[in-house]
Amino acid sequence: MVDDLLFTEAIKRQAYSLGFQLVGVTGPDPPLHFSVFERWLEAGRHGEMAYLASERARQRRADPRHILPECRSILVLGTRYPAPENGEDPLVGKGRVASYAWADDYHDILAQRLRQLVAFIETQAGNPVPNRWYTDTGPVLERDLAQRAGLGWIGKNTCLIAPQLGSYFFLAEVLLGIDLEPDPPFIPDYCGSCTRCLDACPTACILPDRTLDAKRCISYLTSELNEAIPADLR
Repeated sequence: MVDDLLFTEAIKRQAYSLGFQLVGVTGPDPPLHFSVFERWLEAGRHGEMAYLASERARQRRADPRHILPECRSILVLGTRYPAPENGEDPLVGKGRVASYAWADDYHDILAQRLRQLVAFIETQAGNPVPNRWYTDTGPVLERDLAQRAGLGWIGKNTCLIAPQLGSYFFLAEVLLGIDLEPDPPFIPDYCGSCTRCLDACPTACILPDRTLDAKRCISYLTSELNEAIPADLR
């Protein structure tokens, strides 16, 4: 137990040094909110994203061990991107662009950090470690895992909200075939009676059950929809 704890702390320090602001550990048990995901699919909220509803994708989201059978721990990480009030849109005057896209592609940036982190883990372990990592690219319910790893709560805005830091985060996960010391899950829900995110959503895509209707979401309409945006949502 002590060795697991010391190893875990060393990995967390390395993750922080690589630029992650949130780091937590959970186990490979099935996610608690998978039934919510299933109901979301059944309601057709995923629109044209049929890949989310495939049997293989469902199995993998239902149990991370379908992705990595050797999985014994999951490292969950978060990297904050510029909030609008803390930065200037480099494309101002050319159209409004979501702040997460103001810098270089996060897939490339975080992939490099994750490779470095896995290399560190294997060096510390003294042998190759079965692993699989993702950053918004794999069939995992990452917000569920992040809450279970103690990083924050799933807010009414459908995002993970970290205390004092908000919800402007890229999340990443490293499935590992080693034992690490898990963090306690984040239990409090600090949204309370606030509905500012629901009131502010211009297309009313955020739903009261902390899910969203992708068919009405601007992100979906501008990057996933393969046809003209419906006139009433333009």
